Amino acid sequence: MTRALNSIANHTLSLGADSLAYLKSGSGPAVIIIHGIGGHKEDWQEIIQALASKHTVYAIDMIGFGASSKTSAEITIATQVDALEALRTAEKLEKFDLIGNSIGGWVAAQFAANYGSSVQRLVLVDAAGFKAMFEGPPPANFYPGTVEEMQQLLSLVLYSDFAHTREFAEGALKRLQASGDGQAAERVFQGLFVSPRLEDLMPKITTPTLVVWGAEDKLFPAVIADLVHDNIMGSSKVLIPKASHFPHIDNPQSFLASVSDFLKS
Repeated sequence: MTRALNSIANHTLSLGADSLAYLKSGSGPAVIIIHGIGGHKEDWQEIIQALASKHTVYAIDMIGFGASSKTSAEITIATQVDALEALRTAEKLEKFDLIGNSIGGWVAAQFAANYGSSVQRLVLVDAAGFKAMFEGPPPANFYPGTVEEMQQLLSLVLYSDFAHTREFAEGALKRLQASGDGQAAERVFQGLFVSPRLEDLMPKITTPTLVVWGAEDKLFPAVIADLVHDNIMGSSKVLIPKASHFPHIDNPQSFLASVSDFLKS
């Protein structure tokens, strides 16, 4: 018998001048997922469906991304942390597990450093936020305007063959343009430059933490996982094979196995 899939509902939380869009599915202990730059909450639907069999799963669009508002004068990591705390309050979540990918991992680390008593477990997936990120020119245009620029970006962040065709790049570019994320791009990047670095946040994290990294990440090489693991006391680490910067897309089965085991611990 095929297991029935949990429905995934769209929600919007008003934050005064801003709004936070999020998906919600399942029942049980809460898990909140934060996407990375270039990503959206919909990228996590396979993971949401799997986790929703035992959890109430929330996946947000960060401020400046997707269906969330893009008009804030300032969009920093602290902006995202405040939005996450507003979601926790609105959903009456005393404690929850927190998963963050790339810049979403930076947000998750800042949240755990600020509100550690609210976070049951923390999963950092190919996390961004190191000082070295801000040295030298960026390796790609994170808001590509052409198919060629999108192909260059995809070559860094996805390992799977399906992502390395011109057809896939064309579709990805259309989806990015339709999202309107470019409206807030400058403020998003300006906000990163004035946000605390991951090196300063990690020693403040006391939450049980799993560091997950794509073994083939070409944007942030897997050696960085050791740096994160070594600087968060008591953390554990796993490398996802055949996966780059978005292991939940490249190798969802291995990603789920590792994360599900950790959330049961």
